[in-house]
Amino acid sequence: MAALAEKHHAWFVLLTRLLVAMGDATPPNGLSSCPCLGASWSPADTHPNSIQNGMLIFKHAGTSYSYPLTYGQNCGEHDKNLPPLCNSLEGPDWCYEPWCYVDTSNCNVFNGKSQFFPNENNLYYSYATCQAGRLSNSFELWAQQGLSNPYSRLLPLLQGYLQASRHQIEDAHKNIGSSSETCVVSSMCPCLECLLNQAWNQRIDFRDVGVFQPEGRSSDASCLDRAIAFVYRRVASKEGIKSNVGYQYFGDQQVGSYVNWPNIQWCPSSYDPRFRPWYASGSTGPKDVVIVVDVSGSMLTASRITKAKAATKAILDTLTWKDFATILLFNHGVKSVYSNRLVAVTDARRAAMNTWVDSGVLTSGGGTNFQAALLDEFSGAFKIIADSVQSGDTSMCQKIIMFLTDGEASFTEEDFSTTRRLATQYDTIIFSYALGSGADTTTTKRLACENRGIFYPVADTADLSSVMADYYSYFAEGQQSCTSSFVEYKDKITDTSLYAGCLPIYDRTTEHATLLGVSCMDVNMLTDIHSLKRSSGWSQLVSIMSDVTKTCLPLYLSECQREKLRLKYSQQSVCSSTASASLTPSCPCLEQDCADDPSFIDEKGYFCDTWVGDSCDTAVSAWGYSSAGEAQIKAKCKHSCGLCAWLSPCPYTNTSCSSSALPTRSRACQTAKITGVNIEGSSMACCDPTSSRYDSVACNSAAQSPVPSGAPSPVPSPVPSPMPSPVPSPVPRAVGDSAPSGAPSPMPSPVPDIRSPVPGAGLSGNSNSAQSASASILALALSSFLTKSM
Repeated sequence: MAALAEKHHAWFVLLTRLLVAMGDATPPNGLSSCPCLGASWSPADTHPNSIQNGMLIFKHAGTSYSYPLTYGQNCGEHDKNLPPLCNSLEGPDWCYEPWCYVDTSNCNVFNGKSQFFPNENNLYYSYATCQAGRLSNSFELWAQQGLSNPYSRLLPLLQGYLQASRHQIEDAHKNIGSSSETCVVSSMCPCLECLLNQAWNQRIDFRDVGVFQPEGRSSDASCLDRAIAFVYRRVASKEGIKSNVGYQYFGDQQVGSYVNWPNIQWCPSSYDPRFRPWYASGSTGPKDVVIVVDVSGSMLTASRITKAKAATKAILDTLTWKDFATILLFNHGVKSVYSNRLVAVTDARRAAMNTWVDSGVLTSGGGTNFQAALLDEFSGAFKIIADSVQSGDTSMCQKIIMFLTDGEASFTEEDFSTTRRLATQYDTIIFSYALGSGADTTTTKRLACENRGIFYPVADTADLSSVMADYYSYFAEGQQSCTSSFVEYKDKITDTSLYAGCLPIYDRTTEHATLLGVSCMDVNMLTDIHSLKRSSGWSQLVSIMSDVTKTCLPLYLSECQREKLRLKYSQQSVCSSTASASLTPSCPCLEQDCADDPSFIDEKGYFCDTWVGDSCDTAVSAWGYSSAGEAQIKAKCKHSCGLCAWLSPCPYTNTSCSSSALPTRSRACQTAKITGVNIEGSSMACCDPTSSRYDSVACNSAAQSPVPSGAPSPVPSPVPSPMPSPVPSPVPRAVGDSAPSGAPSPMPSPVPDIRSPVPGAGLSGNSNSAQSASASILALALSSFLTKSM
């Protein structure tokens, strides 16, 4: 099915480009209000050092490319078939759009700043002037051409741009070491060419991409930023519409630099994109998180309780609507729990959890009891996980316990054994944090080492928030995502709801991919979001964005890789008594062609990825499947079942990422076995009117259920049932298997949770022309083809 979808997308790209080519002829010299520089201009006028042997030499990320001297003189598809991005059918849409260089002082349509060649100081280009009255924005162009259901094409278009960004920066990273070029980027602080825009009450430069540079950044990071800006400028020039508020942005894993289109005047006193929800969400899959915090009397020392509050909120800031979480406070027993069940961390829920943390419930007093925090039969961390699985309040993906303490407590061999059993049963990883010089390091380290986690000894003088919030790096290392995920946030200035697609970017130069950063683009850049929300296609778009984002990602980390991650933090974190700084340089690697069948649904109605975290070997004994059903799961869901082979020695010298085509049907239209909420905080529902599962009430109603009023009770009501047995035969995999109670309630639309203090805006586009008869005929043919193909 994935191959078929990719084939259909390739046909769509080809036919759309043919349709565009059959439209009105491109004016060779541009609009009279924004003429091309034409033959009167030569590259020697602006960048003479780029001319070698009668060709323009474009140097990028250590590689040189030869372009003709007529590049950009008059309107033309100058980038078509040119490397590094436009020499394949899968190149981004701007590769096939005409443009030319213009005089920015004699141009009243949008133009962007060119930084292709060295020492360009005053060179600008425009797509708009070459459109013969047509809009360059893809969505508006589709609408003009009468294409049926243009909404279904938005997400593939956005993913194509994100993939172009990924290609650019991964290629740049690969070649940086062999390049001696100086990488110059435009600063956000100060933004020298930003002008005050009254509508946004902010200084903005739509023609450029800005970079926020933390102190101590490396030249390598500057070159990565320049590579991403290369794509952002082109996308903005083609797709930008002035009335559409939307961004492109990138966060760098190496030093925390931040790249943003448009460039703005922005000088934050402290900002790190790596600890924002969009970054963690874009680099990892869904997860269940139980934050366990020691509030015993010793936490009053050295302001530890204050640091614990800040760290808890920092962790919450890395979670989004696709994740489930709760907070447990303990001293000599379980003192307080935010919720006895995990809750989806929508923006509204995160705000409520932060309020609870600030309400005074995190106060110190009493002794320390590790056993109660983890294993209490009524309200310990594992009891919360068990009950959440029972009720379906779960992402159905990996589970994490983040255990913070500054004290010492007894923990018997039986306690360790029970913890290992439950951690295996519920696929739970334990990260432990020993805060201060008096903290127990033996028990806390053993808890992490025996349960696939990392032990962090944290001094009182260290930044506890940064240490704890960096947990997601562990998952980014073992979960290579090749498909976009989506998150909603509010623009600070305009209060517009923005829907961002995000894609992780990796260093693929070794046998194990490591995270380089996350690139995002707002759907809002492509069309007016208010009009889109009123359209019939909006509900289906929400369903697809939600399904893609909520897909579980298997975690593949060998113990060798875990030891290296531990060593990155501290020699004290390494678990093996014989391991040292000279850890084995090469670890086993995963077979690269191991994959699931993305269209497979098992006999109880579950997709492959929902088996992440459950043992496929127990489908019969634990979940009531037939023997044939279990065998089919293992055959179709090899990746999610953890059955991919580890190869040692590793036969690969680099990694690859085969992007999956975005689905065309929502999961709610194919099965009833869905959990959680969608990107807008509402219940998951089938919004395809042609489906027998179509839910007209959920899809057409704007009303949302309110957030439960008030903070949860500081002392939760005990749950009467004890911890379930190790093999939970009667426990459902998710909502619907045995009609459990406690299905997740719909949540309200998110309250503002700002990605960053960056305001947003789009660009100007031009307007209206009638379509030719041939273009209309081709549009109908395209519509018919797509209808039959889907």
